[in-house]
Amino acid sequence: MSSSHTAHGHEEGEHISSMSTYLSIFGALLGLTVLTFAVSYAELPGSWSIVAAIGVASVKAFLVAGWFMHLKYDARFNVLVFLSAFWFMAVFFGFTLTDLTTRGALFDYLDNHAAHAEAGKKYGSPSTFKEGHSGGH
Repeated sequence: MSSSHTAHGHEEGEHISSMSTYLSIFGALLGLTVLTFAVSYAELPGSWSIVAAIGVASVKAFLVAGWFMHLKYDARFNVLVFLSAFWFMAVFFGFTLTDLTTRGALFDYLDNHAAHAEAGKKYGSPSTFKEGHSGGH
């Protein structure tokens, strides 16, 4: 017998994809690279350009890991490790994007709070301060 088998009867060894598969993945990667370049110049609102760039980069990483690194044909444990790394990266980026998208609201709140505190010093305590009321004068 020339082929080796594991205890479960599956063949061991490398999986070799066809040249057309590799060229298709290569073409997809080139297309996604052009899309990444286009997203950088598309003036998307807010943080959407970051989200789009990360999405395209994630698809490219899955293509590279799946076919060029042969993860598609590897043991499921290795796939789990790879996907868990993406999960933790997504959580990290999610918290970072949440911080970036709410930072302006926090600064607006702090500016308004400082303005009300300044008005309270000038016109009386914050509990008696009302818009347009000058502390009983």
